[in-house]
Amino acid sequence: MAFDSILGHDRVRGLVSGALRDGRLPPALLLCGPDGVGKRTLALAVARALLCAEGEGDGCGRCAPCHRVERGLHPDVIVIQPETAAIKIEQVRTLVREIASGPFEGRARAFVVDDAHTMTEQAQNALLKSLEEPAPTSHVLLVSGAPQALLPTIRSRCQVLRFGPLPAAVLERHLQDQHGLSADEARLRASLSGGSLGAALAFEADGYRAVRDLLIAGMSRMPSLGALERMDFAQKLTDADDPMLVMTALRSILRDVAALRAGSLPESVLNRDAAEALAGLARGPLGARAIGLGDVTEDARTGLRQNANRLLSMDVLVDAVAG
Repeated sequence: MAFDSILGHDRVRGLVSGALRDGRLPPALLLCGPDGVGKRTLALAVARALLCAEGEGDGCGRCAPCHRVERGLHPDVIVIQPETAAIKIEQVRTLVREIASGPFEGRARAFVVDDAHTMTEQAQNALLKSLEEPAPTSHVLLVSGAPQALLPTIRSRCQVLRFGPLPAAVLERHLQDQHGLSADEARLRASLSGGSLGAALAFEADGYRAVRDLLIAGMSRMPSLGALERMDFAQKLTDADDPMLVMTALRSILRDVAALRAGSLPESVLNRDAAEALAGLARGPLGARAIGLGDVTEDARTGLRQNANRLLSMDVLVDAVAG
């Protein structure tokens, strides 16, 4: 069944399945939550259930309509997404005309707007009337990782379904069972993904380990580094391709150092292949400050997301680690 194949989100799946089964699916849904947790997947599962020949609140996965929806070939399911950085008014005007029309083949139509928060203000206003007065057989599903960017008038006309991060244990098991990852690799990805399956699958293990090893090497030498050497280390971190990956790696190092300092076994750390070096850091002055440095790292991450000067951010971070 389509809903059973979706990872996690049991409450949301149950609500939607029950509404479909009882014939009371709202005309407009807003599926919001972190990126990569299954919002678009659920929206397409709703579309499949709406058009399934069996029509029992879920897609059977066997009938012709289910197969056509899955392959993106059903005329009663339309998906739009940003063509570049935004969904433009021309796309939405076309969508509005389709929403007003009846089904071609099925008993209903589904319109999935992916990354709905990227709609321009003009595009959102163009969609508003369709949300206020939809055709009785049309269902609009807005998918967004940033619902606050949608106009209040748009949000108020949708039934909101909120998605949370996927539990690390659920991700870890899925990565092992469905993607063939080793237990250590699945655990690392699940722990660093922020509850996002998309992030876990896109995780660049080689790039992460290169940045992590650079950090561990620099942090191991930190007590003996002078001011110029610390500046050079900060420059190396600044030159990394992805500053967010630096923050992720540093946060995982500090987490492991704090755990080892508290007496955890080396087998319990995320970076198990670097456990010996991390144990050395835990025994030194960094071990006592690891938890507090986690807050400093998060402040630096927030600043970088808001386009703070990268070199200055890394300088501040290195000075904090140096103590």
